[in-house]
Amino acid sequence: MVTDGGHPPGSRLPPEAVLAEQAHVSRLTLREAVRVLRDKGVLSVEHGRGTFVNPPARWVALDPALLRSRAELEGGSARSAQQITETRRIVEVGAVELAAQRRGEADLVRLRSCIERMQHAHERGDIVEFSVADVDFHDGLMTAACNPYLAALLQPIKALVQEVRLQTSIEPEMRLTAVAAHVAILDAVAAGDEDAACRNMTEHLAETHRVIERLCASGGLPAGRSGTPDAEQDVS
Repeated sequence: MVTDGGHPPGSRLPPEAVLAEQAHVSRLTLREAVRVLRDKGVLSVEHGRGTFVNPPARWVALDPALLRSRAELEGGSARSAQQITETRRIVEVGAVELAAQRRGEADLVRLRSCIERMQHAHERGDIVEFSVADVDFHDGLMTAACNPYLAALLQPIKALVQEVRLQTSIEPEMRLTAVAAHVAILDAVAAGDEDAACRNMTEHLAETHRVIERLCASGGLPAGRSGTPDAEQDVS
């Protein structure tokens, strides 16, 4: 009800009894939910005035539970997908350079396994498994960079990355292009060629960005939250 836009930023929530009835929860449960959302910056409790919804900019920035809602409220799935890809480019191009320097044999085995999973999933037309293996490949590169802070940077948006990858893996041609890009990245990392690794990752993410733009133009990525009846029953 709150993070899905049912109560827009700046609005005051209904009285506790009314809100509890709307959400079909007890008042005790509602108070706990309000406390959690207040601690996450979603709500402000002003004694004597009521409880107000804060603008998304004041929400806890990297809380995975809030990122999707914030993205939808601030521009929709299309804009969110583009911003996620921008974030990945900033982090992953540097990370793959380190991976080319520091990867071990176990890292290469893991990365090859991910590509094999992608290939098999493509042949079966299983876009869910394809996207999971794709994201696992990029996780493997973060591990190969031997810097735990890099992996921590992307962990909060991992679920959103997976959603974007599902959209950009629908067509067989998209999947084949992605497999070829991952092979090129792996070859450069295995050879210790930092420049090629960075170049291949940059091109891969640029292609992802182009696919997202095409999907946006064709209506393949929604511009905003569609909303579901179930979501409206959740106080968060």
